[in-house]
Amino acid sequence: MFAYINVILHNTVATSFEELRIGEGIYTSRDIATILNLPIKKVSYWLSKYVREKFPQITGYVYNFEQEKGIYVNFKSLLQIYVLSELRSRGHTNKEILKIYSAISDKYNTNYPFAKKNIYSVGSELLMEENGELVDANFQISLKEILSEYIHKIEFDREGNAVRFFPLGKDKSIVVDPKVQFGSPVIKGTRVNADIIFELYENGEDVLSIARMYEISTESVQDAIDFSMAA
Repeated sequence: MFAYINVILHNTVATSFEELRIGEGIYTSRDIATILNLPIKKVSYWLSKYVREKFPQITGYVYNFEQEKGIYVNFKSLLQIYVLSELRSRGHTNKEILKIYSAISDKYNTNYPFAKKNIYSVGSELLMEENGELVDANFQISLKEILSEYIHKIEFDREGNAVRFFPLGKDKSIVVDPKVQFGSPVIKGTRVNADIIFELYENGEDVLSIARMYEISTESVQDAIDFSMAA
């Protein structure tokens, strides 16, 4: 289900390119829609609008790998779509989102401002001025709330870089790790894909039998089923 392919970078106005790392997750719009439980048409639009167009205009960086059949992105871009979706769901405008993206990118000198842990600490403090106008205070409060949920689902390394995503939250066993099974959702601590568990369940295997088959807990099996059914 999840993409692992050879891709070709196309030249754009940006000045530097994301590196394709062998063995790590590369995601299509369908993959992202499944992991984040979002409509695929919306994800496809955001990839085209933000990842391929607006974000590179801000950072001078190319985030996507392209082929004729679509856009492919890495794990950090998947997480940026996650934060973007939360901002959009709360009614924030393109202008507001791009303003906060630009400000955090400049402040921390990062091409992935929505995939860094330090954006949480700055979320309630960051007031940006443009043509004499400050971002509405309600936007800052909303950002703080969004990032609280963001922290709940993301695991960071010591440098504050996002390294794993828990679609159902860290109290559940489904994890997306770009270095495990090419970034597809798996049972934490294993290489067992969630969709394999769900396929067995759909074919009539009961939860206990599946748990014994893969030597995992029944709770983990149920998490895989819940994740797959929600996707």
